[in-house]
Amino acid sequence: MPAEQYIERHKYTDFIVSLSVSLYATCGCSLRMVVKILEVLNTAFQWQAEELPSYNSIASWVQKSGYCVYDDTGADDFTEDYAAIVDESMMVGSEKLLLTVGIPAAKTTDTSLTEGEVKILNMSVNTSWNSASIGEVFAQVEEKMEAPPAYVISDNASTISKAVRDKGYTHLRDVGHTFGLFMQKIYEKAEVFQSLMDEISGVKFKEVMRPPAYLLPPKQRTIARFMNLSGTVKWAMALLQSFSRLSKDERKVFRFIKDKQAIIKELSGVFQVVNPVLQQLKNEGLSSSSAKECLSKIRPLLTSSKRRVAAVGKLIEEYLAKECSKLPDEQARCHISSDIIESLFGSYKARQSPNAMNGVTKQILLLPLRTRMKQKAGIDKGCFKLYLERVSLQDLATWRDDHLSENRTVKRRELLSA
Repeated sequence: MPAEQYIERHKYTDFIVSLSVSLYATCGCSLRMVVKILEVLNTAFQWQAEELPSYNSIASWVQKSGYCVYDDTGADDFTEDYAAIVDESMMVGSEKLLLTVGIPAAKTTDTSLTEGEVKILNMSVNTSWNSASIGEVFAQVEEKMEAPPAYVISDNASTISKAVRDKGYTHLRDVGHTFGLFMQKIYEKAEVFQSLMDEISGVKFKEVMRPPAYLLPPKQRTIARFMNLSGTVKWAMALLQSFSRLSKDERKVFRFIKDKQAIIKELSGVFQVVNPVLQQLKNEGLSSSSAKECLSKIRPLLTSSKRRVAAVGKLIEEYLAKECSKLPDEQARCHISSDIIESLFGSYKARQSPNAMNGVTKQILLLPLRTRMKQKAGIDKGCFKLYLERVSLQDLATWRDDHLSENRTVKRRELLSA
């Protein structure tokens, strides 16, 4: 076993702690799976450890480490101006978690943001959020960072938008959500589109337990379903092109695809133009040059003889012009996507309790820890020794009481057992 040191008030070494936390934070393992992996490694490498940590111990280590990373994050983490991405991304029972992450204001790469490039600036839980309460979070972030953000990226939620305006920040609208809203605005009330969506929903329900189930369309988001409409349209086009190879029964089930081929081809044509533009802006960010290239790419939409297609192109053209007007100068290149915040929430959702009544727990401290471990420098195992010696269980309990709401599972158990 590598050289190791024992940690004050803990019976395990920094090696065991760092390995356990790393497996949980970066490899997608559950707490109980980490314990099983340690058992296998103990046998395979003959560590001869008489006792291995329980999953409760590992959870505590994750929380203590995440607490330290979150508490230490501040202005010193950015050598230049920072920008903020804000989203009220997740609802757990009656709770809503507002997440604010910090990123370098200047985009310098041609790839989308990774978890290692962001810092968790604020995690706040509330039963509901309005512009005033979001403004209070912005004030906390300003105090922590000793300066306001150069700009804020968020979706088009009215509460966040108003809070940004009230604070006088520059607001860049997330390109993915905004393009989804454009598709919704143009197509949602179109009768032919509604008919297609009804047919798709119906076939999902009717055929899920029947032989044609292997051909069913992909799942769409319950909320903001226009954001992944592209996948459904791609499925419909593929089925349309393969229609002659379907069996007689399959052709009967999916006959509506042939009947609705005009709207399917129209939507497919839109996405063939929109998706490359979307990807370019997510990768390269927003700048005068990238906007110019994107305007060139959407020319087929603007010149289309189809009214709906041209309308989508016009909305994108106006969006690019408006967002570019917010850039500080001609050379500026800013981030314009909030996808990374969705990724962070996805990593937490995969670990949260299936019991929605638990709400947001201390395990949310995984997020700052995860982003820190994803950085190139990572976290040295010696840091875990410092983290665990610095933070007590009482510190975690105080943080929970100050930042999280009451656990309704505990409340229910205490009430019903009285």
